[in-house]
Amino acid sequence: MSSTPSVDVVVVGAGTAGAGVALQFARRGRRVVVLEQRAADKGGARWDNGVVRWHFDRAGIDFPGASSARRRTVMVGPDGTGFTLDDNPVHDADMRALGADLLDGARSHGAEVVDHVRDVRVDLRDGRVRTVRHRSGDGTERVLDASLVVDASGRNGVVRRQVPAFDHWCPEVTPAGLCSAAQYAHEVADAGGAIAFLESHGAAPGDTVTFLGFAGGFSALAVSVTEDLRTVSVLTGTLGAREWGTGPSLMSLVRARNRWIGAPEFGGAGLIPLRRPYARFTAPGVALVGDAACQMFPAHGSGIGIALVAGAMLAEATTEGADGDDVGAPDALWRYQAAFLREHGGTLAAYDLIRRLSSRLGTAGIAQMFRAGLVGPDSALAGLRQEWWSPPPGDLPRLAAGLASRPGLAARVLPSLARSSAAHRAYASYPEAPDEAALRRWELRADSVLGAAAI
Repeated sequence: MSSTPSVDVVVVGAGTAGAGVALQFARRGRRVVVLEQRAADKGGARWDNGVVRWHFDRAGIDFPGASSARRRTVMVGPDGTGFTLDDNPVHDADMRALGADLLDGARSHGAEVVDHVRDVRVDLRDGRVRTVRHRSGDGTERVLDASLVVDASGRNGVVRRQVPAFDHWCPEVTPAGLCSAAQYAHEVADAGGAIAFLESHGAAPGDTVTFLGFAGGFSALAVSVTEDLRTVSVLTGTLGAREWGTGPSLMSLVRARNRWIGAPEFGGAGLIPLRRPYARFTAPGVALVGDAACQMFPAHGSGIGIALVAGAMLAEATTEGADGDDVGAPDALWRYQAAFLREHGGTLAAYDLIRRLSSRLGTAGIAQMFRAGLVGPDSALAGLRQEWWSPPPGDLPRLAAGLASRPGLAARVLPSLARSSAAHRAYASYPEAPDEAALRRWELRADSVLGAAAI
């Protein structure tokens, strides 16, 4: 057994969330060690992912240089009703390059990255996480004493599962709350077929065609063809618990129906937690970031940007306060938790309710939403920007007329929309000071608006 001197921060997981946290602390002069079970350059997602610029600005991280704007996007409902967005705010970023850039940045500020680790265990003393143990590829055990352990290991929460303080606050995400998604870049095998597909939906090379509700209420298919007609990106996603299949099975179906889509070049698939953020994701000496904390935009399952924001807020809260010498101090970690949830929790929780509504409505209900005008350019742009949207007063008569002509839809939609607005406001009262009793009272009030917390 070997040991190392104490470090400030141990980050478990070298995906974009973990690499972003490591960069935030390392560039503030903290001693950082990153542990990754795979090769360091294989951590996290290995496909293109949609990102928006404001997340990077808030995190103080350079926007990916290799990203490409989606430009025009044609949104299509289940029955063909749709609209066009001429200025889509989403950029496609290669997660392989982004993760490598973040890790390289952390290393340049002195962070140590250790890969091929296994058997990660934490030890608690007096209720606080103090020590991280892991084995290297050759079986050697290493012990690290750390002021703070950050769990950025993904939805399974390698560290989270070992900390009793999270037992109540971090329930397992049920299958109904998981998105099965896949994204691959393919070669274009038949340029003529690609052009015919695009033209049939009023699109052109360089545009994206996005189908919503095509395989259940919460489902999406996005097809983006490059202007040179050489590459097509295909993204599929649906709820893993539904009868519609999985992201990979839908990908196979789409390729079978569109023979112009050629062989895959790179990409991947996975399960994404869609539920609202956990009400508590810190405990003495430990913090959760990214999927481990369910920090995810539930409406479409994007978590890259908001996880980078969370990493920045964690570093700010624990290094810029009066107790900044101890980055694992409970008060400092609560500041991170409260700041994140008060600033972003309401939006994420509100869209969680919208996500659950879409699941209940099913394909036919989503088609009605398009026809009633409830899914339109303004609401779509807000969702893509990952910002809350309230219809402007001038649009209310049109939306009211759309619902009035569909009373069955109105009866299902209006209560959820009212609860979403209430949820958006509820997080403003999240307890700012460490007080578990106050947090439990807040949780009861929030659950009365949001419903069951486990999905």
